[in-house]
Amino acid sequence: MVRLICSFTRHCLTNLLIFSSDLLQTIPNVYLLDSEEEGQHHYRISIQTGIWLGSGTTANVGIIIYGEDCYSDQIILNDSACKKMFFARASVNTFTVSLPRRLGPLYKIKVWHDNSGESPGWFLRDFVITEMDTQEQWHFLANRWLAVEKGRGEVEIQLKTSNKEETSNFKSLFSSRVSKRLADGHLWISVLTRPPQSLFTRTQRFSCCISVFFLAMITNAMFYDFGEEAEDTFQLGPLTMSWTQVKIGIQSAMIALPVNVFIVTVFRNVKPKNKRHGDNDNEEENLSKGLPHFFVYIAWIMCILAILSSAFFTVLYSLSWGAKISNEWLTSILVSFFQDVIILQPIQVVLIASLLSILIRKPVKHDPVHGLPRKKNPCEEDYKVQPPEETVLKKSRIFRTKLQKMFRAILEISLFLFFVLLLFVVCYGNRETSRYQLTKSLKDIFVKFDKVGVRLNQPIEPASCQPVISQSTVNRSAD
Repeated sequence: MVRLICSFTRHCLTNLLIFSSDLLQTIPNVYLLDSEEEGQHHYRISIQTGIWLGSGTTANVGIIIYGEDCYSDQIILNDSACKKMFFARASVNTFTVSLPRRLGPLYKIKVWHDNSGESPGWFLRDFVITEMDTQEQWHFLANRWLAVEKGRGEVEIQLKTSNKEETSNFKSLFSSRVSKRLADGHLWISVLTRPPQSLFTRTQRFSCCISVFFLAMITNAMFYDFGEEAEDTFQLGPLTMSWTQVKIGIQSAMIALPVNVFIVTVFRNVKPKNKRHGDNDNEEENLSKGLPHFFVYIAWIMCILAILSSAFFTVLYSLSWGAKISNEWLTSILVSFFQDVIILQPIQVVLIASLLSILIRKPVKHDPVHGLPRKKNPCEEDYKVQPPEETVLKKSRIFRTKLQKMFRAILEISLFLFFVLLLFVVCYGNRETSRYQLTKSLKDIFVKFDKVGVRLNQPIEPASCQPVISQSTVNRSAD
């Protein structure tokens, strides 16, 4: 119990640092307006970055929007006065730009970055551009890398407007929903891959994981009949398991599921404490939906009670256990844990994504970013963001490729060593220590036994083949 409390405290302190980095990655709508706003046409640009590790970029991004009537100048998507991280992993960045004239129906955009910073590689999911006057939207699906060492090695691409067939086909919708739900919907994975704009914090997610684990502990303990021996046992390396333990682990995970689903649902749907009015009706409508903020205290109380009560009753059960029952109980807990992480939640993610992709043939909407919008100072001078020259890109590509190969080699060596360790555990983990004691005792008795040998290339003398008869045996025969 002391170790668990210390581990939980240490994680909370670490989580404060992670939470501060999440705040740096949460950026509300940024107005890129000129000094004269009247009579200008406004467009909102929403950009979705990939959700997996390394998808964000530290480079400066620029675009040009092409319409049937005209095209825009170079638009730099940043704000130097905003001390936050644009285009972070799994983030949604929105910008409102003002143009001197209407572009007409859009048919393509040009996107690039200047390959600057420590991690310039960028996985771009899609663009959504909305004309504010008419609320007409254009989707630009990308799902590709803008990096010198990944994909096609490009840092500048052109995207054509995606038609209805492209935005509503099953493959595109399914991949988008599965990746999004794995990163945000899978409880255990989302502790590390939480989107910055999500109101479901890492601390809440980790607390829900702890409650899942503790509820699995107490439900597994309740199913054991301490008077019977398990007959359906099998050996798995150093572990002795039974199908009864596996069944108990699965049953316990299913019993603890409703409580965890309720706590997670409350945390996900609670409105922010201070309601910040957005810059449009849609954001206000999103904020108006959800549970009142005091429900978050109910979720915290249920989560803490689930952890403490499970720990208390588990300690009471363990007082009547021996070493054998305790090992069986730990095995059932591991079954419940892996069943929830590897089987139950991934299947849930895939099934929900499949059903939604079949029933709802609409593009997946970007998550709303809550917070007060900010306006870029029109007096700030934007420097031109241009893609690097080919010679610079070639040098960067060679360096990044070598770096990528080095990390892959380190990963392969680490996985190989881990596999060898598991192989040793499986092969030698179930061998008893008495084998060594027996071998050592025989060597101590027969000191020169290792020097005994037979030369197969020499014939055996006949005398050596005669049976040896003791004197006592001869005397018995004479009698």
